[in-house]
Amino acid sequence: MHSSKPLFYKTVVPLDTRRHGSLRISSPLRPLEYAREANVIPALVDEFDLAMAEIPIAFLPGTDGPSAVFVTGSAPGTNMYVTDGGLWSGTYVPAYLRRYPFIIGEVSESEAVLCLDESYEGLGEVEGDRFFSDTGEQQEALTNALTLAQSYRDAAVRTEKFCAMLRDFDLLQTATLDTTAPDGSKSVVHGLLIVNEAAIAALSADKLYALHAEGFLKAVYSQIASLRAVSKLLPDVAPKARPKSKKTA
Repeated sequence: MHSSKPLFYKTVVPLDTRRHGSLRISSPLRPLEYAREANVIPALVDEFDLAMAEIPIAFLPGTDGPSAVFVTGSAPGTNMYVTDGGLWSGTYVPAYLRRYPFIIGEVSESEAVLCLDESYEGLGEVEGDRFFSDTGEQQEALTNALTLAQSYRDAAVRTEKFCAMLRDFDLLQTATLDTTAPDGSKSVVHGLLIVNEAAIAALSADKLYALHAEGFLKAVYSQIASLRAVSKLLPDVAPKARPKSKKTA
C-alpha cells in the first residue's frame, strides 16, 4: 500500500478475519474529537450542493493539482463545526468523516482492499457491532463500511477529474476568505483557491459543454454559492447541533 497517510489516519492496516475476527465498532462519547483541529476537510464533488448552505467550499493548491476541501476553521488547529462534546454541529456531515476509520487501500494497481485505522477509539472487542461472525462471515456493520468506502473512492476519482478540469481550463483564482461579525470579530482564511466567476462567464462553448457533459457545472456554481457560508466560521454564528444529518456518497 502507499506509505503516505490521509488526514486523521494513523495505524492503517488491511482488514482480515484472523486479526480482526472479534473486533467491534461503536460510537465513542466524543466521536469526532479527532477532527477538532482540522480547519479543512477533504470534499467530494458530489457533496457540493448538499453542503453549500452551511460549509464554505474551496480548493487547496498542490503539486499534483488542486484538491477540493470544506473550510471548517479560520486558522490551523480550529474547527468551528465540532462541538465541545465532540459532535458535528451542522446538518450535513462530510463523507470523509462518515467513512472514517475505514478506507480503501491499494495493494497494487489492480488490487484494492478494505483497511481501517486501528488507532480509532471506537474499536474494541466488548461493545458495538461485530465485523465478522464466529464463523468468519461478514456482518452488516462491515458490509455498510465497505459500501461507503467504495462509493467514496469512486466519488474521489470524479472529484480529481473535476479539479483537473478547473485547473486545465484556468478557472481557479487565489483567494482570501474573510468576514466580520457585528461585534467586530473577524474570520480570515488564506492560501485557498476558488472558482473565478469572470473566467466562467468567458469560457468557450466547447469547454462549457465539457463541464456540462461531466455533470460538473452544478458543482461549479455550488462552490461559488458556498462562500456565503463563510460567516459560519465565526464563533457566534457556528451551526447549531441538529438531530439528523444528510448523507451522500
